[in-house]
Amino acid sequence: MPAPKSWTLLLLLHLTTSVQFCTAVSPLDPHSTVPGCSCYQATKNDAAVFLNHQFFDFRTLANETFVGDLSAPAPIDDNQDEGIEPVTSPFFGKGLFGEYFAPASWNKSASPGSPVAMVNSQQNIYLTRDTSDSPVHLTLRTNRLSDFQSASDLETIETGLLHATIRIRARVAGPPGACAGMFTYHSDDQESDIEILTRDDHSTMRATNQPGVDPQGKVIPEASTQVVISAAGSEANGSWTDWNEYQLDWLPGQSEWFVNGVSKLNKTYGVPTEASNFQIKMWSAGGAWTGNMSVGGLATLDIEWIDMVYNTTHDAPGGSCKKVCRVDNIANNPLPQVAGADECAIRIGVVSALVLGVFWAGVIIL
Repeated sequence: MPAPKSWTLLLLLHLTTSVQFCTAVSPLDPHSTVPGCSCYQATKNDAAVFLNHQFFDFRTLANETFVGDLSAPAPIDDNQDEGIEPVTSPFFGKGLFGEYFAPASWNKSASPGSPVAMVNSQQNIYLTRDTSDSPVHLTLRTNRLSDFQSASDLETIETGLLHATIRIRARVAGPPGACAGMFTYHSDDQESDIEILTRDDHSTMRATNQPGVDPQGKVIPEASTQVVISAAGSEANGSWTDWNEYQLDWLPGQSEWFVNGVSKLNKTYGVPTEASNFQIKMWSAGGAWTGNMSVGGLATLDIEWIDMVYNTTHDAPGGSCKKVCRVDNIANNPLPQVAGADECAIRIGVVSALVLGVFWAGVIIL
């Protein structure tokens, strides 16, 4: 951690911040290796410090008895048009992951802009692996039936996220017509997206802050941007069919997207200002955005891990950040590592509107 500094600067802040000490240790909780973390430096901008951290590593689950069968469940068929299928594994109702994420089951009728009805099913969310020796990964699936699109939706139960840095190691496969979405969501006008469209070139990712159209229905050019996926450790273009680390940094007044640690886009348009949850979806509705998947088509979003570092609207005010832990630029990323041995003594309280913040010990609480 840098030596303490005494800088002052203006920051636009409008949330209550606080310390949340480490949560209970579980097989998916890296706090077990770094006891006592009370806040985190977890963005390429080391001035950004967050109070909460969750890391879900699906690779480690092969020998856990509560996971169950690791074979992929059968795809949804034409008769399963209600979305009432049960969860595919006891894992989705257990432990830290079950407390934090929940599969969603909801239907959407066809409309002029979305000509294919969509039915979300829990059967499309499952744990599997490529071979018996491969690490486990989480899969979200979508497939096209004669009369509807079967889709998948996984959401955080926490709806009070207000600023975060979120990273997912993922890959996508399948024919044109699907959208793999990873995004913060409050409303259709308060949303920040990482999206991969299977109709796009394999090296293309979409980075979007909503709204994407104005009240007259015209496309807002600043809303959505195509960015090139860079291959890990290389200047060459990558492919969304390979494993990549996708990152969204949501800071006050700024959104930034990274792929494999490389900053791809910085956007000030449409940065969300409202408390949100985080959603992961694999879907299609046959419209202009996703395209229309051919009947019989199937696409998947595979995820090895999810790393979330964030603040919320309901962190209790007051307290001191006594141990700052880094998430970026460490040997065994994404496990946290203590940034410095000394207490930072960062006093945390309630801040709102445009305030004069004091930059203590080189870090500031957003």
